[in-house]
Amino acid sequence: MEFTIVSHAGLHVRGTGRSLLIDPWIVGSCYWRSWWNYPPVPETLIQGLKPDAIYLTHLHWDHFHGVSLRRFARDTPVLVPRGHHDRMRRDLHHLGFRNVLELDHGESFSLAQGFRITSYQFSPFLDSALLVECDGVTLLDANDAKFMGGPLRQILRRHPSIDFVFRSHSSANSRLSYEVVDDPTTPVDDTEHYIESFAAFARATRARHAIPFASNHCYLHKDVYSLNATIQTPRMVAEHVRAHGVSAPSVVIMLSGDSWSTERGFQIAAGTMDYFDHRSERLERYRADKATVLEKFYATEARSRLRVDEARAYFGDFFAAVPWVFRRLFRRRPVRFVLTAGAATQIIEIDLFRRTVTEMPQTTSPTGDHMEVHTSTLVFRQCVALDLFSHLAISKRARYRVTKRARRYMVLLNLLFNLYEYDYLPLRSMLTARFVTNWMKRWREILLYARMSAEWITKGRPSETRYIALGTVARPAQMDFSNHNPASDR
Repeated sequence: MEFTIVSHAGLHVRGTGRSLLIDPWIVGSCYWRSWWNYPPVPETLIQGLKPDAIYLTHLHWDHFHGVSLRRFARDTPVLVPRGHHDRMRRDLHHLGFRNVLELDHGESFSLAQGFRITSYQFSPFLDSALLVECDGVTLLDANDAKFMGGPLRQILRRHPSIDFVFRSHSSANSRLSYEVVDDPTTPVDDTEHYIESFAAFARATRARHAIPFASNHCYLHKDVYSLNATIQTPRMVAEHVRAHGVSAPSVVIMLSGDSWSTERGFQIAAGTMDYFDHRSERLERYRADKATVLEKFYATEARSRLRVDEARAYFGDFFAAVPWVFRRLFRRRPVRFVLTAGAATQIIEIDLFRRTVTEMPQTTSPTGDHMEVHTSTLVFRQCVALDLFSHLAISKRARYRVTKRARRYMVLLNLLFNLYEYDYLPLRSMLTARFVTNWMKRWREILLYARMSAEWITKGRPSETRYIALGTVARPAQMDFSNHNPASDR
């Protein structure tokens, strides 16, 4: 059995004569030239990828990457979690993949004798983890899914001996994109907690080795390049674990091309640490290497112009889907999208309460609660054309300028975008057999949310690490791979 780190969240597992590729973002960038694999994926590694099956954990572009998927044969079996909606299957059909299999929460699938995978879902917006059992070795690819409490306990009880755990360890949300205009010193995010969460999750699984994963990216677009300073690197994860005196699981830094096998153990490239020792220089070289691609995209963005009826087409449906009780909260609280295309600027005001979309003069000052979203015209046009506001926040290509009082309403608006684009709104979308059966299988998650919500109301924001610890179960001793001896492994 062997696994290879392919990219940011890409994992290639081989054994029993079969191979599985997970979340293959392998070429180019994603999120409008914002995110790039760090380090870049070697072309020789890409050319050697001929998977018997592909698994996609969720819809976000750094996992479900259309340009990368088009490099594979359209008859390749693609497995995805079967959530309460079928957008992943529909989007794969749009790309030409017809051999698509949806796996229910907790459902297993055998690629061959001795090679089995099990999909576990988490998050209202359909994320998933994949448990891989191959040739007597067990991998838990938690990826971006933040399992805790009962849902985590379900995995650990069903799979009491995990050898390797993979999990993200840096920000992939909108918090760092907020700017509180009337109190600039207000903290918008605690970047340290991502590492603490990784460490708590790794301890809870009691895996032999923990691999910092699904956060090996950087920002190269000129609008977000400065955010590279906020990324929590795998080296930071390892240093945090060492500083806290935690010996198990061991944290192993693995980047694109690094691998482990039952025959050879870890195979880590000699230059792996250079990506952290000389990170600033590496990033500058990377940006220079991609300068032609970036400049071409900047020129495309500069030419983009928005017709107001494009925005009205999306927001007309959005307004109709949002219940009145939520729209009422936005009375006298319009949101302005400040769109830039080169030197040109457009201001589009969205009034959720009045259900209007208006292009505003650039000289108009905001009234009442200050809520502005600054992004490029091209990005906004694609968001309204393809239902992508749920991706906008992740991309870091938006800047949310709000007052301290108004911030909660901007957070609510982003939540409503997600609820709409993930088929919770209109409310009748939830009145389907598929929706009900999906969430019945995930009843532990419902209880977890109920418990956390009650704690939030009565005691304040609950501790993520404490809820991860609540998912811990008694575990037997695990197989020792430390001497990499195939005989002892078996």
